[in-house]
Parts: sequence; C-alpha cells; structure tokens
Amino acid sequence: MITGILNLLINTPAISNLIGSRCYVNKAPQKAALPYVVLTQLNSEEFLSLDATTSTLRSIVIDVDCKGRTFPETESLANAVKTRLTDYSGAAGSFTVGATIFNSESHDYEPATDGSDNGVFAITLDYDIIFNP
Repeated sequence: MITGILNLLINTPAISNLIGSRCYVNKAPQKAALPYVVLTQLNSEEFLSLDATTSTLRSIVIDVDCKGRTFPETESLANAVKTRLTDYSGAAGSFTVGATIFNSESHDYEPATDGSDNGVFAITLDYDIIFNP
C-alpha cells in the first residue's frame, strides 16, 4: 500500500515539480538532495465484518515527512502533499483507497551535524488510510 501512496505523490505535478522522484519509504539516502518526502508506515489493522470474520477492508497509519532547506520550501511541499492526500479516495497503485484522514501536523528542525546553519526543516503529516487490497 505504501508504494501506492508513493506513486500517487510523485505522479502529482504540484509535488513532483518540487521533489521530482525524491520520495522514499522509511528512510532517505544519506546524501539525498532536498527537498524530499519520506513515507513511514506506523501500523496496520484488518477490520472484522459483523459476523467476526476478517473483511477485505484494511487501515494503515502513515507519517509523511516533508524535508527541505528552508521553512518556506518545506511548508510549500507539505501543503502540496496535504492538498493531494487529505480526503483522498481512489486508486493508489493496485489498491483502492476508501478514505484518507488527516490526523496531525508537526514541525521540527534538524541541526546540521557539521555545526553550520545548514540544517533540515521537517514537517510531518500523520494520516489514517482506509483501503481495499
């Protein structure tokens, strides 16, 4: 499922114009050019039907980490991702998304390891995604 979301994001012009294909799962390469997006699945769940059998409906929680050189760059990327994912339903790769629910947003700054002012700005978006495999 997460690769379906990755493909959805990089095939959205408002996002790909900012990051190209720099959208990664779980971690970015050490020397990845900024800005970029990292998708991390936090958990998954199968829903039970009313007769207590497993249905085909699934849910995952993902973090979408938007990272950039400046806060405005990072905020533009996060806004483009929010516009695409919030309340999205439809195809995501071979999966059908029934609902995408925006939960929260948090901001962070990762200082440079060399002591310079060239740290990384980060905005993390948290989503619940309900889908059929």
